Amino acid sequence: MEGNSDAEHAKDEPVSPVRMALNPEGDLPNEEPSRWAYYHKPIIIMVIGGLLFGTGTVLAFLYFSKVGNVPYALGPICLSIGLMFLVTGLVWVPVIKQKIRHKGLIQKIFFHGLDFLLD
Repeated sequence: MEGNSDAEHAKDEPVSPVRMALNPEGDLPNEEPSRWAYYHKPIIIMVIGGLLFGTGTVLAFLYFSKVGNVPYALGPICLSIGLMFLVTGLVWVPVIKQKIRHKGLIQKIFFHGLDFLLD
């Protein structure tokens, strides 16, 4: 019975402004967002880059083999834009990993450190 009253008491406690500033979404600090929430943008960028790169490769092959009537610059343009998107997505992943690690460290310091100071 005592465990339930502690849980109800924790839900009724007002959230400090510092916690709200660190977590504006209103999620509980112990809840970890899904990986898709962090990595969906770079995954989409890498898929688009891979598709553009593949399209540029096919168009360049068709142009140089004289099989189709492909404009001269279309293949290299798709290749370069696709490679740019692909590399941007690949570089973005370690940046997000570092951001997650840093955010977790900051939350740990603030949530546990401020609880200690406020008590």
